[in-house]
Amino acid sequence: MNIKQIQYFAAVVEHGSLSAAAKSQHITVQAISKSMADLESEVRCDLFVRNNQGMQPTTFAKTMYEQAVPVLAQFSELETFAARYRRADGGIDRLRLALNTPPFSDNDVVRENTAALVQAQTGIETTMALATGAAGLAGLKSCEFDVLITVGAFAHPDVECRPVGTVPSAVFMGKEHPLASKEAVSLAELVPYPVAAPNWFDESNDSIVSRYRAMGTDLTFVEMDLADVNRHFRAGGVIFTTGIPAMEKSHAMTAVRPFVPQDSVTVPICAVYLKERSGEVEAVLQDLFSVGLASFGF
Repeated sequence: MNIKQIQYFAAVVEHGSLSAAAKSQHITVQAISKSMADLESEVRCDLFVRNNQGMQPTTFAKTMYEQAVPVLAQFSELETFAARYRRADGGIDRLRLALNTPPFSDNDVVRENTAALVQAQTGIETTMALATGAAGLAGLKSCEFDVLITVGAFAHPDVECRPVGTVPSAVFMGKEHPLASKEAVSLAELVPYPVAAPNWFDESNDSIVSRYRAMGTDLTFVEMDLADVNRHFRAGGVIFTTGIPAMEKSHAMTAVRPFVPQDSVTVPICAVYLKERSGEVEAVLQDLFSVGLASFGF
C-alpha cells in the first residue's frame, strides 16, 4: 500500500464513483480501477459494493477511510513544507512547461489536461504553453519555461534531453484524401503524395520526418510553412504526426491514420531543460521520469 493508493481510495469514497474519483485525481478510470483492485488484493478485503448508486464503501472501507483521512492530511502538510523549503532554497515552486508544437484545435484542453496530470504527479503547480521551433530553446534560455516537451530527441550543447515516454508515428491528412478511408497506411502508398517537412521544428529536433528521411525512403518531402497546411492538404499532401488521440480530434476536416506495423517508427517524447538548471529540474521531475508522460496518454 502506498500514498497514491490511499489518495485514490479516499477519492472513490468521497465521490462515490470511479469516474468522478479519476477526474478529481487527474488519472484515467482504468488506472484508478486497477489501483482499487490491487488495494483490495493487498488488504484481502472488499472495499466497495458496486450498485446503481455507484461505489458504496463496505464497513471495512469506512473504518479504513477514517484512518486514512489524518494520514492524508499529514502528507499534505509534508508536501506544503517541501514546497516552502523549495522556495526558500531557490528551487522550482511553479513548473512552466512548453509543448514544442504549432497551435492545433483544442490545444488549450490538451495543455490544461497535461499540466494537471503533471501537477498531480509532481505536487507542484504546473502550466503548459506552446513554443514552436526555436522559440522553445529561446524560452528555456530566458527562463520563460522550465521544461520544453518535444516529440523526438533534441540535441543542443546547452540542454539535457530526457525521454519520458514514446509515441508511434502516424499520418495526418485531409478527410477527403484517398488514404483516409484506410485503417492503416504504408510507406509505399504514400509515394505519390508530397510529405511535409515542416519548418516549425528546430533543426536540432530529431522529429518523425528526420527518422523517415534517414531510412532512405522514396517519399517526396517538401518544405512547408505553418500557414500553408490547408493548401498542402488540398494538394493531396500529408504530414507525419504522432499516433495519439489528441491529434485524431484536432480538426473535423482532417484524419489521422497509423502506419502499418512494418512501417511504423517509435519516437520518444522528451523533457528538455538547460544543463545549468538540471539539478533543480530533475528534483521536480523525478516522479515524472519514473512514470512517464505515456502513462497520461500524452
